[in-house]
Amino acid sequence: MKIQVRDVPPRSVWALQQAGIHPLLAQLFAARGVHSMDELDDGLAKLLPPASLRGSREAAQLLADAMAAGKKICVVAD
Repeated sequence: MKIQVRDVPPRSVWALQQAGIHPLLAQLFAARGVHSMDELDDGLAKLLPPASLRGSREAAQLLADAMAAGKKICVVAD
């Protein structure tokens, strides 16, 4: 895994925060080139199909196995 440090444009962060976005999410979005709420589409129709995500089948199997075994699960995502 490679960690990539990105520049965060302060004006974009400020604009997103003023639009009601949580400060941490505003920083993440701005670092990825999102500058306004108009660029965000949070509708389910825009999500990629789960099968198209690399490793999704393996991840689903790991989750299913952990649930069946009664294990605790912690999901961390960005």
